[in-house]
Amino acid sequence: MRYVPSRMEWRLMLLLSVAAAVAGCSRGFRPQDFATPEALFKASLQEFERKKWDNAQLGFERLTNDLSSRDPLLAPAYFYLALTHERKHEFLLAAQAFERVTDGFPDDTLAPTAMLGSGRSYQSIWRRPSLDPEQGQKAVSVLRALLSSYPDAKEVEDAKARISTLEEWFAEKDYMTGVHYVRVRRAIDPAIIYFKDVVTTYPTTKAARLSWLRLNELYTKIRWKEDAAETCTAMWKAYPGDADVRSACGVQPADTTAVPAAAAPPAPRDTIALAPLAASTPVVYARPAPVGRG
Repeated sequence: MRYVPSRMEWRLMLLLSVAAAVAGCSRGFRPQDFATPEALFKASLQEFERKKWDNAQLGFERLTNDLSSRDPLLAPAYFYLALTHERKHEFLLAAQAFERVTDGFPDDTLAPTAMLGSGRSYQSIWRRPSLDPEQGQKAVSVLRALLSSYPDAKEVEDAKARISTLEEWFAEKDYMTGVHYVRVRRAIDPAIIYFKDVVTTYPTTKAARLSWLRLNELYTKIRWKEDAAETCTAMWKAYPGDADVRSACGVQPADTTAVPAAAAPPAPRDTIALAPLAASTPVVYARPAPVGRG
């Protein structure tokens, strides 16, 4: 007698067939399916543009592992791998991949953009001034290297702006450390050291103005009259017409002839309202894949 499947069995077999067909048609992005590095690079770039970060990472990682050091696709593969990590907020991996471009291909047209990306990635790791500034220091080091290595690059202005933002954060951190010594530890000497470091190292920052005021306050408190007078002279020059300076030091004497520096915007005595780190906006550099591999 011939066996006839039941209705339930027919449905089960149909579902299994559909599942097998779907699985066969949607294997996903597989780097090993591409016959040439050029094809894989093009496909990975398409995945990147579609914001398929995981797929793009798979493709670019495969290229960086398989290509020879002289292959013209290696630098852009590392570059886009770095951008992919950055878009995934994997900033340390992004910085390291950008550095593979700048270290291995310093004469490549991608090098200045990659160096900016490396500095930007380190900057993104340092999320606020109260944290360990090590990554911020790395960012400044990389960005200053960009200014010296590629002075005519279009990335220079962005690098300068980021350095300025980072210096504001360094200054704020030192200023708040000085405030901590005064308020919590009641230790004047180390506080003076921190405030003097701010006005010396970061003279154009918002924290510099507050540090001058704090120095004047401390010198007056411990009756170091000459030092207090010097702070007033410095503040009259740097912040002419500032209300807090006038309150601390009085009106500038008429015989003071030094040309004042540009005044920083007024800020509260005990707080610093700094702008957040610039948003990460990577520059996408799409370089055509080379024609032929010889």
